[in-house]
Amino acid sequence: MSITFLLSAAALVAALALIAAIFIGGAVYVDRVRRKGTDAVLAGARKRRELHGA
Repeated sequence: MSITFLLSAAALVAALALIAAIFIGGAVYVDRVRRKGTDAVLAGARKRRELHGA
């Protein structure tokens, strides 16, 4: 196997992992909004931001 093939395979795996992470994060957010409601999710995010001082 050549180094070019290995680098290409690694780049493909990294790109697929990034896409999967985006979809999983979106699914978690949608599930949280469905369970708690939009207002509660946004209020929780505001509270978390204030606690971290950002």
